[in-house]
Amino acid sequence: MKQFIASIFLCTFLVPASVFALVPNDTFYDEQWYLDKMQAGVAWETSTGSDDVVIAVIDSGVDLDHPDLIGNIWQNSTEIAGNGVDDDKNGYIDDLHGWDFVDEDGDPTPEINSTASADAISHGTLVAGLIGATGDNAEGVTGVNWNVSVMSLRILDEQGNGNAITASEAVDYAIANGADVLNLSFSGMSNDRALGDSIEQAYEAGIVIISAMGNDGLNTDQSPVYPACYMEGDEDWVIGVAATNRLDKAADFTNYGEDCVDISAPGVDIFGLDYYDPSEGFNEAYNGGWSGTSMSAPLVAGAVGLLLSAYPTLTPSAMKTVLQLSVDPVSAEPALRKMYGTGRLNLANALTIAPNFVEEIEISSDYIKSPSFESVYAITETGGRRAFMNATAYFTHEDSFDSVMGVHDGDLEDYDLEGLVLPNPGVVLVKIQSNRDVYALAENPSNPYAPRLRAIATEEIAISMYGEQWADYVIDIDPTFFARFAQGGDITSPETVDLSIMKTRAELAQLAK
Repeated sequence: MKQFIASIFLCTFLVPASVFALVPNDTFYDEQWYLDKMQAGVAWETSTGSDDVVIAVIDSGVDLDHPDLIGNIWQNSTEIAGNGVDDDKNGYIDDLHGWDFVDEDGDPTPEINSTASADAISHGTLVAGLIGATGDNAEGVTGVNWNVSVMSLRILDEQGNGNAITASEAVDYAIANGADVLNLSFSGMSNDRALGDSIEQAYEAGIVIISAMGNDGLNTDQSPVYPACYMEGDEDWVIGVAATNRLDKAADFTNYGEDCVDISAPGVDIFGLDYYDPSEGFNEAYNGGWSGTSMSAPLVAGAVGLLLSAYPTLTPSAMKTVLQLSVDPVSAEPALRKMYGTGRLNLANALTIAPNFVEEIEISSDYIKSPSFESVYAITETGGRRAFMNATAYFTHEDSFDSVMGVHDGDLEDYDLEGLVLPNPGVVLVKIQSNRDVYALAENPSNPYAPRLRAIATEEIAISMYGEQWADYVIDIDPTFFARFAQGGDITSPETVDLSIMKTRAELAQLAK
């Protein structure tokens, strides 16, 4: 049995499930027994994740070029790669995908040398893949999230050892740079105040913190382990995760305890990603036989990411409640049943009950969007919502997405769908596909959501009104939308127009990026 223990030296809620399950086409999906055990396929019918959710993997470094992970690596959009400048003024130079707190540079990948442990080298990549290996891409495996943003923060060296200072610095970096979730697949016996303070600050910032319980078979009520046992009074800052096997029994190596363990998740015989670099002797991109609470924690972190993709306003305390109420039971001796949290993670149940714990959102914008739908909606004066025809139509009304408010899917039900929002009159010209006529759009006083189409009679008139480059203002409209417009009179002689408010196709495309 391959078992990796990352060392760090520190100075039931019954929910009916759908009979349908989404099955990805990844090559080794059948090897990932733990996903079926947690009813991931049913959960994916609700959400497969979102790259808006940032999960920090604080570990031994991540293979940023792994073919099954590269599309889900966090991008620091405010940093320019390789220019040797701290572009975003966050104190870290060229931190495009995270930071290496061991070597103090912007390359948060494992260090390969003659003393390196192969298990330590692959550990962070395995953890990242359990959270977010790209799903349904006909390659390798799938993570709990098919789409997510993994931030790599390296604190463990090539032997899997680390210290509280780098761990604390990594947590602080994650807070400052927009992480939503922290995965901490390491444990130690010392209660370090600096790391505890950083963990508390992350919790107070609304970040959900997941930690492995460790693999020493200890009762943590008697021998606490950290960071899993960081808490204060009724505030439990960290969701501690114990390990179970295929039979939903507690793994024989897992630490346990009523105070620090909040939930269990599969952690035996896990198949997932390996660090992959044939030039360095790492010839396998995928491998199995992994066991440890280090594997259990990222399954829970992935579940948190999945929940946040669908319900982004869930607080850390609400998240813990959702996870704990949605479990399946863990088989254990009666005296030990409370020692493995409330039970084993069930993704489908968690997605089902989560809406009951979402805080009400007060809509304070004219535009809203939820995670599971591509459309941006405009709130109407009658209390309904209208979907913008497409991004191009939206940008004829606005210059950025800054005014669009993110809401959860359930909020959309409070607003009846009343129709579409079409391009803004006076901003563009339109051409209906399969029709050679070009139209100006005019206001319609009787229905502001149905602009009037006014055909421009000749090219000479178009040039007189809009200039020689008049065609740059023309956007194509699908014929199915033609009936949504009202009809207006043709333009048979030049009229005065306000060119200052008009936008070209190129300008609209740039805004939509």
